[in-house]
Amino acid sequence: MSDPSPVVVVMARSPLGARAPKSRLVGVLPNEADRRRLAAAFLEDVLATCRTVDRAHLRVAHTVDGGTDGFEAVGATPDQLLPQRGDSLGDRERGVFEDLFGAGFSPVVMIGGDLPTLPATQIRVAIDHLQTDQNQVVLGPSEDGGYHLIGLARSTARAAIPDLFSDIRCSTEWTYTDTVAAAERCGLDVTRLATWYDIDDATGLARLADLATEKGKKQAPATARVLEALDAALRQT
Repeated sequence: MSDPSPVVVVMARSPLGARAPKSRLVGVLPNEADRRRLAAAFLEDVLATCRTVDRAHLRVAHTVDGGTDGFEAVGATPDQLLPQRGDSLGDRERGVFEDLFGAGFSPVVMIGGDLPTLPATQIRVAIDHLQTDQNQVVLGPSEDGGYHLIGLARSTARAAIPDLFSDIRCSTEWTYTDTVAAAERCGLDVTRLATWYDIDDATGLARLADLATEKGKKQAPATARVLEALDAALRQT
């Protein structure tokens, strides 16, 4: 593409892959099929939110070992799928940024696939910041110490990716602070968005209880439908 266009990329694992998603929810949802249904609903709601972001392309960066089965059912077309590459999470995130910048996109805003209630305004604000000033990283902190969103912009497709992914204690309470420190070493300003939560464990799942309301059903309809269907199982835990 001749003119850079913003893209939102969702990091995700296929709900139908060999490895069942959401293993940390085993205590409240011991049935693997239930966890797969819930993970698919999360992703369906996330993708629906992303599609409301004006003039932004959408990509789903999937783990290679999980395959691509099940993505079309939640709203991702084959041309929107992008394989992750690399061993560690940091390597895979860096690789996604490299691939999307190389394809001519900018800015690139990356989010997770387990954020069914994330407002589209978070993504829009990130894009607006990055289109105004490329010498920054936009981060959306998570309540658990990580981040739910990271965004970068590049002036050219060949510009180097700042090293925000090495020596980061990923998936820990220090992920956000480690990334901020890395950004400062790279000479990047850090724009902090509102804190949000992802659904990684039973505590996060409990936060979704209000989706049974009409407002909740509009906010994350696919997740609300699955939670209603699973209500009997949840009450038994």
